[in-house]
Amino acid sequence: MRTGMWVLDRHCNGMGFLHGGMTCAFSDSALAWAVWSATGKMSVTLKLTMEFMDIVREGCWLEAHPHVTLIDGGHVHVTARLVKDDGDIAARADAIFRTLRRKG
Repeated sequence: MRTGMWVLDRHCNGMGFLHGGMTCAFSDSALAWAVWSATGKMSVTLKLTMEFMDIVREGCWLEAHPHVTLIDGGHVHVTARLVKDDGDIAARADAIFRTLRRKG
């Protein structure tokens, strides 16, 4: 599963590249979709860690490549590489999600 976005002006900081907060939000969403795909359950983020490796300029296509690494009861560990359209890795995200049970 992959998720992508075009980096627009509204996603950028004053220096003209992708804002770190937007990178975190994009990563969190992509990781949550990976959890949904693996478990079929909604989830909440317990922990999100980002490693920034390169800047992402306006106009770039950015793709998240998430992968579930462990399902331990209701906790799901997931990681993702954020890859720019030139193939360079812009960031890495690691997270732990807790799946939710629907109350009836």
